[in-house]
Amino acid sequence: MNKVQHQADVLKQVGEKERGRRKEYQETMFEQRAMKLAELDYVRKIDTENVKNEEMLQTLKNQRPF
Repeated sequence: MNKVQHQADVLKQVGEKERGRRKEYQETMFEQRAMKLAELDYVRKIDTENVKNEEMLQTLKNQRPF
């Protein structure tokens, strides 16, 4: 009976350790995903601002008489 109980305890410990690893991995993946989304949003904002700036420059160039 002790052997069966010991095996059950070992299996429980292994299961808990595996759940901990999966949780840690999932948290890491969420953090990486959040960082990538923030980076993409930042790049998108920069691109949008660059387009606006180009449009403004073109408008100013067209308004000036040479």
